[in-house]
Amino acid sequence: MNSEKIINSAEIFKALSNPLRLNMVKLLATSEKMNVTEIYKKLNIKQAIASHQLNILRNKDILHSERIGKKTFYSLKHRQITEAIDMIISI
Repeated sequence: MNSEKIINSAEIFKALSNPLRLNMVKLLATSEKMNVTEIYKKLNIKQAIASHQLNILRNKDILHSERIGKKTFYSLKHRQITEAIDMIISI
């Protein structure tokens, strides 16, 4: 494995090391896509916090975002990431 892939992998692990972001990924795994309002209401957090954390996940290439009208919808970019998360949780 080349060093660029290792660095990228470390950045993904770093982004997922936050419990709230981990919960967001698990939540998005249950749906094809969700908007910010749906996410912050399900997780019982403030909209600004949800938007900030979703931005971090998007910038690390974990999430895909799509603007439709006034709403931004988020989805997992790579569904297999949930398999890796589930394996780690089971340890």
